[in-house]
Amino acid sequence: MEFTPSMSSSSHVWLVPTPVVTQAPPQTQANPTIKPTLRLYANVLVAALQPFQFGWSTSQMNNSIFNNEVDCDARPIAPGTCLMFPGHTKTQWTIAVSSWIVGGMIGALVTGRVSNKFGRKPTMMANCLFMIAGAVIQAAASNITTFTVGRVFAGIAAGGSTAVIPGFIGEICPPNLRSKLGVCFQISITLGHLCVAITFFFASTSTGWRYIAAFPILLAFLFLVLAPFVLVESPAWLLMAGKPLAAEHELARLFGQENVFLAKTWMKQEEETAPRVGVGSEFVQPMQDLRMSMALMAPNAPKARGLVDLFSPALIRQLLVAIGVAAAQQLTGVNAVFFYSSGIFKQAGLSDSRIGVLLVNFVNVLPTLFCGLLSARLGNRKLILIGFTGMLLSAVGITVTLVTSVSPLAIVFVALYVTTFGASLGPLAWGVMADLFPDDVRAVGCSICVGCSWLCSLTVGLVYPYLAAALGNFSFVPFMYTITLSFLFFFSVVPDTYGKTIQEIQDEFEVRRLKKSRNRDQWHMSGKSQIAVLG
Repeated sequence: MEFTPSMSSSSHVWLVPTPVVTQAPPQTQANPTIKPTLRLYANVLVAALQPFQFGWSTSQMNNSIFNNEVDCDARPIAPGTCLMFPGHTKTQWTIAVSSWIVGGMIGALVTGRVSNKFGRKPTMMANCLFMIAGAVIQAAASNITTFTVGRVFAGIAAGGSTAVIPGFIGEICPPNLRSKLGVCFQISITLGHLCVAITFFFASTSTGWRYIAAFPILLAFLFLVLAPFVLVESPAWLLMAGKPLAAEHELARLFGQENVFLAKTWMKQEEETAPRVGVGSEFVQPMQDLRMSMALMAPNAPKARGLVDLFSPALIRQLLVAIGVAAAQQLTGVNAVFFYSSGIFKQAGLSDSRIGVLLVNFVNVLPTLFCGLLSARLGNRKLILIGFTGMLLSAVGITVTLVTSVSPLAIVFVALYVTTFGASLGPLAWGVMADLFPDDVRAVGCSICVGCSWLCSLTVGLVYPYLAAALGNFSFVPFMYTITLSFLFFFSVVPDTYGKTIQEIQDEFEVRRLKKSRNRDQWHMSGKSQIAVLG
């Protein structure tokens, strides 16, 4: 997700919509840019504390010492095994793992509307209360049922962060930095995965798991202490709320009073001010810049549209494609690795599965750092298609190593699987989903897509343990099918969002819709003509 600023032929800046855009138009010396400020970086870093909890909670139970089906079914239970709630059943453990996803669905579906009504900053601060509640309940739990309830609260916090924070980062960043700083969301998640994997080497005790569960309390308190002084409210939200003066004040805090006017030009709210493809944008752009800047400060700033609007003929295709992107991100099986890779490595014959889990989470961080550069060179769609190819080959390799019990190669192929995901679909799917929606329905549209993403993640979390038990060494074969279908889906219907404004993407969908409508009308007319001839 690299932002490469682009220019129209008149060297005026394209008006890039917020909150999340995968790139901005290229800049030249004729186009003044705003240098990033310490406050901007501080806002991004503070916001990134919450997705760290997402990654931490995803993997906190992925330790075979906490749960191993054979050890937990044994009677009596051997010392040093099945450390979390000794004697729990496979079903209880699966529900505990997956309850976090149920909470994530709730958080994702609710938080979008809450943030639209009350603002991004208050919503993020309120989300910390769920982080604290989830951590306290899990750390103090005396039985796995109570622990499961805590996982639901932790999931609500994680789902809330996915619904608000990517958009918030996009809304406060200038176009040339949206991709570079937007990827911090995914980097924070991967660091959460990695750090919790490190704790497995010194906290794999009968009480150590409680400290692991309690750690998000520190993240929440740190956020609540820093947020009132560091975080700004999203200027884009303030404009939608009819508070243009407050929006200007926050822009001044972010970029300095001298850069407020330029910053306002990036915050287009009215789609009609954006240049249309092939309609002489080099002539109309200067006037549109002026009209847009005036509109931004008007008291009657446009309001966000609602859920019903997404099902209109003009938007239903975008919604379905975005849902498909969300489903592909989860159904290709990456969460089977993050939830259950310790069991996969045990199945492959690795003596200490913690080593495999640590290596997998380490290689998950690295490709995310370079995703922006790869996207700039290849484009989002092509990079994701390459990622699907790598994931498919890795799934084949995982299956072969499980069948042959070659544990070193099992680590290699699982790491390759995670690497190709982390360099393509993992970080890019969030931006692609957001780019498919116009500004005024993006919050609601992304909320639905994130909810669908959590639903698919829940499906994988619930089904994979039983799939592994039924298929044994061939448990990754179903993912080969979903990866192949996802490849065909992206190849056929998902547009490449790289190098395009939101309006250009909407124009592509409109052209497809009109073409389909025209073909349907021609088919009906042809049928009527044939009936007339026969008559």
